[in-house]
Amino acid sequence: MAIRRLLPLAFPLVSCVLASTNAHAHHSFSEYDSASTIEVTGKLLDVAWQNPHVHFTLEARDASGKTQTWDIESASLSILRRTDATPDNLKVGDTVTFAGNPSKRSPTRLSGTNVLTAARTEVVLVPGMKPHWQTNAAGLKTTWFDGASTGDAKLGLFRVWSSKLGDSEAQPASLWLADYPLTPAARKKASAWNPVTDVVAQGCVPKGMPTIMEEPYPIEFVQDGDVIRLRIEEYDTLRTIDMTGAAASLPKTLLGRSTGRWDGKTLVVATSRIDWPYLDSNGVPLGPNATLVERFTPDDAGTRLNYQLTVTDPDTFTQPLALKRAWVWRQGETVKPYNCQSR
Repeated sequence: MAIRRLLPLAFPLVSCVLASTNAHAHHSFSEYDSASTIEVTGKLLDVAWQNPHVHFTLEARDASGKTQTWDIESASLSILRRTDATPDNLKVGDTVTFAGNPSKRSPTRLSGTNVLTAARTEVVLVPGMKPHWQTNAAGLKTTWFDGASTGDAKLGLFRVWSSKLGDSEAQPASLWLADYPLTPAARKKASAWNPVTDVVAQGCVPKGMPTIMEEPYPIEFVQDGDVIRLRIEEYDTLRTIDMTGAAASLPKTLLGRSTGRWDGKTLVVATSRIDWPYLDSNGVPLGPNATLVERFTPDDAGTRLNYQLTVTDPDTFTQPLALKRAWVWRQGETVKPYNCQSR
């Protein structure tokens, strides 16, 4: 059983799928060195095929022969079940080999991208990742890069919408900026943020608004009388948009209080009274009096949902933020149960 360090490889979609999607689900994937790849071979002690991250425990030996216990994590179950990757050939007690990015904080933690099973078959654990050992592998078939080429405009807003990896506007990281016009106090607070020790970054703590809107998983709009329900797969989140305007005076919640109106075919949603301290998954703060205005607009072809988000927060930003992303229509997609499980 051994550990091998390989030449650096470029995995452009790892950051898209991992680093930008689930930082608050457990911790930030910025912990891992994406410019370096190692292999670890050992006995598989545990397989946790679950949300918020698939986890493996591996017993391996270092160069001196000392036994080490490795904590290996990868994409979420919600990511992997939209590929043909399965845990069927990953049995406790088997000798397997993982390839992935080593932790910059711990010598025995790994962001696993590929695994070679005891049967010598390879499983790719990140959509868009190439096989590491073989020319073919489970996990290569995926819907994450799919979107309908023709749509149904008559469906309007009320359907399931999906992220599309490789699309510069319809992948999760599209929503955020590289830098923000932060006030001095907010910049200091953002610099001090630690995703490992922050209590809201641990276990299965759900995300609040507007962070949850970066999610990579499908969302669905459902009309329910005087309210519109926005079902979000991540954390089984349910947003309620009150079309009568009554919600604005209710107590604060993680998702805030949202009221909606129609501007032609665009759903305009105003949200305030948010009890969540962050803008994004990288510790950019959100003030207690922040207000959000969202615009959800299906395109004329019915294949794409365009999203604009304006954030007004004088405590954090020197000017209102204008953010945007999109989702695509992927026929047959559903919002599946998330069922987050803490380790």
